[in-house]
Amino acid sequence: MSPPPLVRYCDGMFSNEPLGHYSFIAFASELEATCYHEASHAVVDYMFGRPLSSVGVAASYEVDDGGELTVAYHGEVKTRGPDKIRVDFDYRGIHLMLGTVAAVGPAGERRYRHEVGIPQRLLGASEGDHRSIDAIAKMLERRGRCRFAYRRMVWKYAQMIVADPEVWSAISAVADDLYSEAAFDLDRDEPGDAWIYLAPSDVYRACRRNGLRRGMLRAA
Repeated sequence: MSPPPLVRYCDGMFSNEPLGHYSFIAFASELEATCYHEASHAVVDYMFGRPLSSVGVAASYEVDDGGELTVAYHGEVKTRGPDKIRVDFDYRGIHLMLGTVAAVGPAGERRYRHEVGIPQRLLGASEGDHRSIDAIAKMLERRGRCRFAYRRMVWKYAQMIVADPEVWSAISAVADDLYSEAAFDLDRDEPGDAWIYLAPSDVYRACRRNGLRRGMLRAA
């Protein structure tokens, strides 16, 4: 299936469609959507040449007001080295990179949701990514740049990256590996958090199998 058409930053990052009929298949798809989100971050970190230290997905279980156990999924991708940056006159490369890496998680999740036909619910999943993008955008604004233009730029670039067939194939491979672990190891029957992690070397192999090179986006 072809990727979805490009949409504006707010229409994508803040989308929050109603769940409608929430079947078991849709419920399982929420976990897989999280896997695609984190896989997108991980693959594009590799393409920018950022060494990974961990790629993980978690399930957080809570008891609701009715006494039922509920679950929410989230994840994280960590890289080695500092993410804190300062704005100076040669800012363009690093600011584009960090903004794109943040935006590509929601962009990848959005494409997955489009392909399997489940609601576009990115508002909560993209909260941390939006904060990262907006923090950089506000710093740039203090230097006379337009923060809204920066948000539009990195969001458009992220959507274009996940539209590439080779990139999407690598993201799908990493997401499949995450999901195959998470579907069994995140199941529990009491409140608390459960995590699973994928080795960075597994991400690297999936990227290389699909023709992606470490640092290829930075070189471009």
